[in-house]
Amino acid sequence: MSIPQTSITVSIGDTRLPSLKSLRLEQGIGCHHCFDLCIDLEAGGNRYVHNIGSSSEWLGQPITVHSSDQPIFLGVVTNVRLHREGSDFGFILISGYSATYRMETAPGCFSWLDQPIGDVVRSLCGQANVQLRLNPAYGKKLDYICQYDESDFDFVRRLALQYQEWMYYDGTSLVFGRPKDSSEPVELEYGTTLSSLEIGLQTLARPEQVFTYHSSSDREMDQPTPDLAYGHDQLSGKAFRASLGMYGRPARQHALPRIHTESELIKYMRRKQAADTAETHYVTAESHVPELRVGSVVRLYSSFLERVGQLTRESLGDFIITEIVHEVGEGSYYRNRFKAIPSTVEALPSPHVPMPVAETQMATVTSNADPNGNGRVQVRMNWQQGDMHTGWVRVMTPDAGKSGDVSSNRGFVFIPEVGDQVLLGFRHGDPGRPYVMGSLFNGSTGKGGFAENHLKSIRTRSGHAIELDDSSSSLGITIKDNKGNYIHINSYEDSIVVNAERDITFNAGETFTVHCKNANILAQESINLNAEENISSISGEDTTVQVGRSLTEMAAESYTLSAHDSNVQICNGYNVQASTISETAEKINIDSTIEDMDLSSPKKVNIQSSDKINLF
Repeated sequence: MSIPQTSITVSIGDTRLPSLKSLRLEQGIGCHHCFDLCIDLEAGGNRYVHNIGSSSEWLGQPITVHSSDQPIFLGVVTNVRLHREGSDFGFILISGYSATYRMETAPGCFSWLDQPIGDVVRSLCGQANVQLRLNPAYGKKLDYICQYDESDFDFVRRLALQYQEWMYYDGTSLVFGRPKDSSEPVELEYGTTLSSLEIGLQTLARPEQVFTYHSSSDREMDQPTPDLAYGHDQLSGKAFRASLGMYGRPARQHALPRIHTESELIKYMRRKQAADTAETHYVTAESHVPELRVGSVVRLYSSFLERVGQLTRESLGDFIITEIVHEVGEGSYYRNRFKAIPSTVEALPSPHVPMPVAETQMATVTSNADPNGNGRVQVRMNWQQGDMHTGWVRVMTPDAGKSGDVSSNRGFVFIPEVGDQVLLGFRHGDPGRPYVMGSLFNGSTGKGGFAENHLKSIRTRSGHAIELDDSSSSLGITIKDNKGNYIHINSYEDSIVVNAERDITFNAGETFTVHCKNANILAQESINLNAEENISSISGEDTTVQVGRSLTEMAAESYTLSAHDSNVQICNGYNVQASTISETAEKINIDSTIEDMDLSSPKKVNIQSSDKINLF
């Protein structure tokens, strides 16, 4: 059934069209609305034209559809055509989309730091001059948000999908988040304002189990769908439970957004299942009320004549329109067809938008001063400009973790330096979850392994290095610092050299042992041997002590010299001072070869012999 309407008018730019032949306007949630308008040539300015002419000026202009002089649709003209057929002068075809089409930019990349998704959506709508009604359920700041190879509109749709936010264009404004204000439901009745009505149920509920990982807290999280008919009316609740009974094992999936806590994951799973099953109970109908639009709440009634003189009427409930097609024709013709779901739903059906898949790409390190001290870095990818960079991302290494004896930093700890070029990977291909796969040399930083790739090395920013040389003529390993101190293992000559510009200190808790064939200790100044207890020096054959000037030997108690033979040669004087001197031998010879011999004592000199005493 179609009911004549006289209140639909159209304006393009500042021009109100005097008439129209036909208008078709398709509206749906989570997508652009589109329209097709047909007008006479006279409405375009001139009947006698051979080309599009001045109608081309409508391209890019705003278009407004009025109902009783109230704007019910704001769009933009994207296509103008002159159509002729037979002997007719022809007519002008105009088509385009809702005002949200200004957000249908070329696919591009952008990023934000420490902002809630609502602020990001507000910024994008402001740039496109799209009116916005904003009330997101998820209000927390996100440390990193990334638009990746997406138009602005697809990016907003993807945010709605990830965070299960309401998102639709109501004809004049983009709605993001469940609207705060709700107008009174429009009452529609089958048999009067509804010419057709279809009520449907479908099985959409499926058991799922979502997992995620939060690296900062090292916490794995796992949560099943609640499998409760939140927001469903009685009919959809039955279909919900029937659908769950069809399936056994729950499907395992990773969480689309980055989840920080268990409570966030529980809320996410509730909203996700609500969105997935929002169309379990639906109605489709045809009406002649032009004010209906996506997001309108309608109160449906069913009535029919049960018997003569007795009309029965029953309320079907309140429904929110998710799809509607308006048709306007000549002769004041108007009708619409719409689809609606119970207004009690907690979430609208999620937008059908693909998740972007990020490929590996290069980036430059902008900071490694991780405020949490976890060895993370911030990087700027090649497409990021100005102040754009990632949040704090982890660095992949050949071995990392902890053990019973090592609580942190077990493994390889090599954090890239600021300015280093690195390669990024992305968990689940999500552009919002980058990590550093490794570092890259380039034409200004790399020298390679030299001739025959013989040199491998690890070198820090100050010049400390470990070098492994595989050359046959210089085979070896060198550990060195930037001051000239080094340890060189010369595999070519089977030797090791340790060099210090100043001091070398060896500390051993117990025993320090050196085994070698020959040992040389050379000092330009002094050699000190100091032991708190004993010092033992053992020689299998000869021991030679040579002193350039004086030799002093001191013992706090006893001094014992034991040898098979002892020869003492002194060039000048020989003085022995002691409180008592005793010398005992089988035979003693004292011989003064040149001068006199003096025996002197302040008291007696006693000479005693068991035999004779000879004085010559």
